[in-house]
Amino acid sequence: MPGKFILSLDCEGKWGVADVLDKRHRRDLCTERLSWAYRAILKVLEEYRLPATFAFVGAFTQSPRDFASIRPRIEALGGAAQAYLAPALRDIDDSGGAGWHGPDLLSNVLDSRVGHEIALHGVTHVPWTSLDETGAAAEMALFRDLQGPIRESRTFVYPRNLVAHVDVLARHGFAGYRTARSGRWRFRSLMSEFNLFAKPQDPLPSREIVNIPAGFFLNWRSGLRRLVPPAVTTLRARRLLRAAANTGGIVHYWLHPENVASAPSTLQLLAALAGEVARARDAGDCEVMTQLGYCRWAESLR
Repeated sequence: MPGKFILSLDCEGKWGVADVLDKRHRRDLCTERLSWAYRAILKVLEEYRLPATFAFVGAFTQSPRDFASIRPRIEALGGAAQAYLAPALRDIDDSGGAGWHGPDLLSNVLDSRVGHEIALHGVTHVPWTSLDETGAAAEMALFRDLQGPIRESRTFVYPRNLVAHVDVLARHGFAGYRTARSGRWRFRSLMSEFNLFAKPQDPLPSREIVNIPAGFFLNWRSGLRRLVPPAVTTLRARRLLRAAANTGGIVHYWLHPENVASAPSTLQLLAALAGEVARARDAGDCEVMTQLGYCRWAESLR
């Protein structure tokens, strides 16, 4: 059995940093940079014919007009949600919405000939661990009021990779969600980039919905992470794919398009990864899947 490869992208605009927004984010996540990053990523994926899962923050997919219609509902979200969202709403007013509205980016993904999946990365990017079950249900109710293709999402990527309220997702028809690795220490995460003996993951036991293996973060060439040689990142991916070919394991990589917008050399790593995956696929050693494709495969094993 060949290995399985999944690529997922967390598409956030400024919503992913709403609670820590600073001058650097305003510079790096402007409309021009975001548009370039998404176009560049799609070009790489089309070159290598690799379908991926683009998990969009729901609010990010809305035009200014459509967002205005749901804004009162967002403002009505209470407690921890407002602590996260208040800075976002202020910056939307102050900036004219730059970096907060990306319906054209979603359209570009859908226009690709490769056949990418659109998934949901939360409606507002409020971490679900800060919501009680009522708050999570309110986000899902808001999800149904969004306009456009985002409403067809069947898989979920948790904001900040903080998993909670899986039962709420199951009740709202989601097929699966990307799990998260334990521990969030930045130094440990950085050091893991040098682990050339990392192993592919096995399918995870699923209950209400499919648990999609968490995978590996594609190194963001920013800050201390610039010290990781690109050759090490590529060699790690090559070894993971080879091991998956021998065991039938799963190699799942993920990143943010915003990582490319803020650190353009990250795109070179994505291109190198795509090349390794394409070679493994063309040799019959790797099957490329979206998150939803993986869910369908996992469900067929039950």
